[in-house]
Amino acid sequence: MKDKYYEIRISFSKANYDQLYNALYVNGIENILEEAGLLKIYFEGNKKRKINSLKESLIKENIITEKDFSAEVFENKNWNDEWEKTIEPVNIGDKIIIYPSWKKNELTGTENKILIEIDPKMSFGTGHNETTQLVLELMSDYLKGDEEKMLDFGCGTGVLTIAGIKLGVKNATAIDIDDVAVSNAKEYFEINSVTDKVRLHNKDISAIDEDSFDVICANIIRSVITDNFEHLNEKIRPGGKLFLSGIMSSEDQEILELLILNDYNVEDIRLNSDWIGVYAVKIG
Repeated sequence: MKDKYYEIRISFSKANYDQLYNALYVNGIENILEEAGLLKIYFEGNKKRKINSLKESLIKENIITEKDFSAEVFENKNWNDEWEKTIEPVNIGDKIIIYPSWKKNELTGTENKILIEIDPKMSFGTGHNETTQLVLELMSDYLKGDEEKMLDFGCGTGVLTIAGIKLGVKNATAIDIDDVAVSNAKEYFEINSVTDKVRLHNKDISAIDEDSFDVICANIIRSVITDNFEHLNEKIRPGGKLFLSGIMSSEDQEILELLILNDYNVEDIRLNSDWIGVYAVKIG
């Protein structure tokens, strides 16, 4: 089964969304595709026991019902072919184009644009999801290009790090606790020629020494942001710029109250589908 994969589909609603993401995170699953009311996760074909264990755990904790969970086996080659057909370049305002390598020769309107090449891989986005777009839009509008240090918390593919460097940030630190994410981010940093300006760590935020960041980006689920906010707050300098997403619109008050209580000015809030992106500045 090594040449085959399972696609797991889990139905979600606003009522169980946060609890479901938390449960997946606790089970070591961070790389999730979200599409039309479904969370999609991919496992190698020899992971059937882990899949069954995950399903039983989610049902036992009353997060989902039996009918909310489905699994399908498919050929890796077929998955890649079908996936590639759906991937088109993504335009972020008038500044950034994110594209897969096989579309490189088809790009148009690239003059004075920042180009970021990322090929989709198992469970990793390419800038198509709303939360990534929100952060990229805010970064494009509010980074001046004279910022010295940036932290990308939960970097995934590294797209926010790449964008930050190409928007003028001098140096970046990218962190993720997922081994596959770190491996992919390393590859994309090389492809997009930013490796010499990035420190990449396979660590949690509590384990890194760097601080006094001018910019921090966190595109991750709301509970992980709130659980780690003390660390984020310690590592951003006064006057630093904070970009957040992975937050559902129904969770806006909790995040805004957290920011205000910790002396941030909330400068901009944007909505895309059911998600919000937040840009705030640390007072002081």
